[in-house]
Formats: sequence, structure tokens, C-alpha cells
Amino acid sequence: MAEKTRKKISRKMVCIICGILAVIVILTSLIFAFSKKESNEVLQATKSTANAVNLENNDHMHVEEDASGDKVPVPNGYVGSSASGENEIDTGYVIYEGEEAVTDSNVADDQKSRNQYVWVPVPDISKFYGTDANGKKWGKLYSIQNPLNWEEFDGIMSINSKRTSFREPDIVASDSDSTGYDMDSELKNLGLGATTTHEFLNQLEQEFNNMIASVEKYGGFYIGRYETGNFKKEISVVRKGNTETGVQNWYDVYIKCKTLKGNNTNIETGLIWGNQWDRTLMWLIETGNKTELQMSNSVSWGNYYDSEFEYIDKYGTKTTKAKNHAKEIPTGNSEYTKANNIYDLAGNTREWTMETRGLEMRAIRGGDCYVYGRAFSVSNREEDYRPTVSGAGCHAMLYIK
Repeated sequence: MAEKTRKKISRKMVCIICGILAVIVILTSLIFAFSKKESNEVLQATKSTANAVNLENNDHMHVEEDASGDKVPVPNGYVGSSASGENEIDTGYVIYEGEEAVTDSNVADDQKSRNQYVWVPVPDISKFYGTDANGKKWGKLYSIQNPLNWEEFDGIMSINSKRTSFREPDIVASDSDSTGYDMDSELKNLGLGATTTHEFLNQLEQEFNNMIASVEKYGGFYIGRYETGNFKKEISVVRKGNTETGVQNWYDVYIKCKTLKGNNTNIETGLIWGNQWDRTLMWLIETGNKTELQMSNSVSWGNYYDSEFEYIDKYGTKTTKAKNHAKEIPTGNSEYTKANNIYDLAGNTREWTMETRGLEMRAIRGGDCYVYGRAFSVSNREEDYRPTVSGAGCHAMLYIK
């Protein structure tokens, strides 16, 4: 009897355990399905932004379709790539300066000879900027996906601390005293266009407002595919393989990025705004290309001191960048540092943005090859750089008029 009882109990235990395991499997499947559905919904919302704004050809742009048939606004004077891996919104839709078609047969040469940008959709403009009680527009900055230094109630945005934290658009100067860098005595010699503090603030605000208007109209903006190069020359470039990508002060990159548009009157180019940088990181997460963890520790996809990967050096030789070794590489010369067709956001060279901090500093993002990928990740903001210090490069941005 005791033996039969033990067998019955054993069978019951097996049935109970199997039942528990079955429940776990079902719950796991449901969670996975829900997560996948939610991810697909976010991605579909991101991809369909261009269609939601009812894109039609105009004097400044023409509408092209990506490989999935989704619409993309392409500025006149540029062409969307038809090369493999470069013509899908959710993996990075690339445009090339000029009107000659880009195909698999010529893409390798064109990457080195033509400026390139990648389309970043903005599906929800309310997460991109806000308006304060005085009607001024401010960029919404984030620490990965969490609001940084701003709050919003009943549609009114407020900056928590203008003297000590990050914000844009704004000058690096004080209203109450003569401290800071964007002062009349400095501006008149910099060739920025504006020659006084008041003029420069107005100029920055107008440039920001124009960018916002374009994003609202077309549903997104373009980010430079590579780090901006040729800083030592009169005209800078956004092309693969360039090595003149760093060691610039903020004023130099602000000026040089404006020249990237050349004679094209359909676009404006410039130094990337902080809200554009942050939106790009969110888009990388939304498309599944990167995770939040990879935003807070970017060693797995950036050129940092503690990363190891293969790249093509300036002589065309395949080389290994060893771990715990610092080596700045030609921009775009490693697939390891690519995210949705954008290269070198994480590491390689530090990068200026339009963000202001306090009365003396402009933000630097992304870290470089001399630092660790966790401490100086792609989402990190360095706080100790004055705009006159020659210590960084940049990614440029482009928007359609």
C-alpha cells in the first residue's frame, strides 16, 4: 500500500510540475508576442511618419520610396541610394549629394566622393521640442529616454536650471554680468554672422525654429552618415574614410557645418542639435538596432579604448584595433561602428552639439578612442568643455526647406 501511495504521489508531483512548466511556457510566449507586437507597432509608427504628413513633391524636394514602399522626402540636388542595405528607412535610408544614381556597382566609390546623410524619422513632434510660457521653443533633451532638465505641464515647457544644466537654443553668456564666451567682444571677430550677444541669441533661436518647422513639415531630418571631415580645408565633407575629423573648437564646427550645403538652396546644413542627437539614439532603439544598455555602455559598437574590432586603415589595409589601445580610425572604415548606416556616433572622436551648459560650456557627446565605452557612452554629455577649446569634431545635420 505504501509503495502504491508513493507512486500516486510521484505521478501527481510530475503532473503538477508539468502543469507549472506549461504555464511558464505559455506566459513566456504571450510576453514575447506582446513585446514583439509592441515593438512592431512602434517601428510601424516610426516608418509611417512620412506618409502621415502627406508628402508631395515641391520646389525643394521630391518624394522617393524605400525598399518597402514607404515614402521618404529627398531634397532636390540629392538622390536616395539604390545600393543594397542603404534604401530602407528602418535600417538607415541614405541620400547622396548629386543626382547620379547610386547602385551596387558604384556605391564603394561614391561613399568616398559624395556627401551622405541618413533619414531619421520623428513620429511624435511633441517629444522633440516644447514651448515655454513666453512662446520660446526649446529642444527636449534626454538621458537616453528620460527627460533631462525640463518639465512640461498643460503644454507649457520649462527649463529647470538655465545657469547650471543643458539647454538649447541658447548662448554661452550671462544676462546679468559680462561672463561667458558669446560676448560682444568675442563675437565680432569670429565670423559667425552675428556680432553681438543679442544678435547671436536671435540667430540661434531662428536657426532652431527653422529646423523645427522643417521636421514638422516633412516628418524628420537627416544626420550626417559619417563624422564631418576636411576641417583643415575651406569646404568640409561628410564622406567615408576622412581623417580630418576632430580637434576643433565649437565655433569652427558651427561655421564649417553650414558650408556643407554648398550652393544648394533647397536645404540647410549645420552642427547637430542636442534634440536631434537624442532622437537619433531613440530611433536606433525603436528599430531594434541597439538597446538601452548599449546606449549607456557603447563599447560593443564604438571605437573606445576598451573595444576590439577590425577596420580599414588609411592605407587600405585591414587592421585590428586591439583592446586597451587607443587608435582613431578613418570615419566609416569599420562595420563595427555602424548603426543604421550611421558611423562613429559612439567613440572615435568627441563630438560637439548645439547644446549649452551654464555660462561657459557647450556639450560634447559620444566619447572618443581614448576613453572607456561605459564611462563615455554615446548618450553621455561631457560637462567640462569650453567652446574655445579645440577638442572635438561633430556629426552634421541637414533639413529640407
